[in-house]
Amino acid sequence: MLLDIAVETFGLTKSYGSTNALDDLNLKVKKGEILVLLGPNGSGKTTLLHLLATVLKPTRGTATVMGYDVVKQSLKVRETVGISFQEPRGFWRHKPYHILSFHAGVYGLRGDEKEKVVDETLKAFDLWPSRNKRFMELSGGQGKRLEVAKLFVHRPAVAVFDEPTAMVDLEGKRMIWDRIKGLRDAGSTIIVATNEVREAEYLADRISIMRDGKEVVTENLRTLKDSISGGDVVEVEFSNPASAEVLSGIGTVPGTVRVVQESETALKAFVNRSEDWLPQMMVLVQTLQAKVTSIRVSEPSLDDVFLHYTGDVGVKRTDA
Repeated sequence: MLLDIAVETFGLTKSYGSTNALDDLNLKVKKGEILVLLGPNGSGKTTLLHLLATVLKPTRGTATVMGYDVVKQSLKVRETVGISFQEPRGFWRHKPYHILSFHAGVYGLRGDEKEKVVDETLKAFDLWPSRNKRFMELSGGQGKRLEVAKLFVHRPAVAVFDEPTAMVDLEGKRMIWDRIKGLRDAGSTIIVATNEVREAEYLADRISIMRDGKEVVTENLRTLKDSISGGDVVEVEFSNPASAEVLSGIGTVPGTVRVVQESETALKAFVNRSEDWLPQMMVLVQTLQAKVTSIRVSEPSLDDVFLHYTGDVGVKRTDA
């Protein structure tokens, strides 16, 4: 395994009868990054997290977490990885304070140090007022924050989060996202599974788009957007009707995919990498003595990227 790789899968497959929930996956996660797994329900995200955390065993293939094999060295993997489950886990009569205290004790914290860490974590996740409520009395959002907070008690080398802000309000989402980024900044490697586009955009150093148990593509957001041919849209308006020479000339600018004339004085160009295309276009129109009065640029959204690679609109967008 390469020194800068925290997690790597090798033909990782999980089958249920004739159905592959995860299908021959080969994926690398770099140390110190946040990798977001983006995909609709049933794409294999949760299965992958459970395999990495040794909750499930693979049907075939394997994976390593910080160099430890999930099949042959599962105990070492459990010391290295922490998982926040999609559904909050807790016994009905246990209280947040005792749940986090127990979790801290499992990972070796004792005495005053344990008490300090638990108190700080409860406050950081806005759970302090609810610390002595029974688990069954917590709201869905409080239960979810408690589930996420478990990983901040012991701060594992590899932290995996399954839908970390499901059931959480918009203010709480932003708080959790910032806490996850802080965990990355403190040295943990993070894997987040989500079907929320906004969550992926906010958190990811890289995004792995998944579908049908397979990785479709893994890249940073900028590269994913630039990979869509003609994904950047540039709307240009002129002070006078654009001549045929101007229209045909713009069509020859490197990076132009197509040009649509919207009106006598306006056009829309679908281009690759508008930041490179625009300066060349401006030189051309100035040479042809055409006067530009306005330019509006829009780039592909992550929704567009997902649709481009999968043909699926099964991701959600939330505003936060």
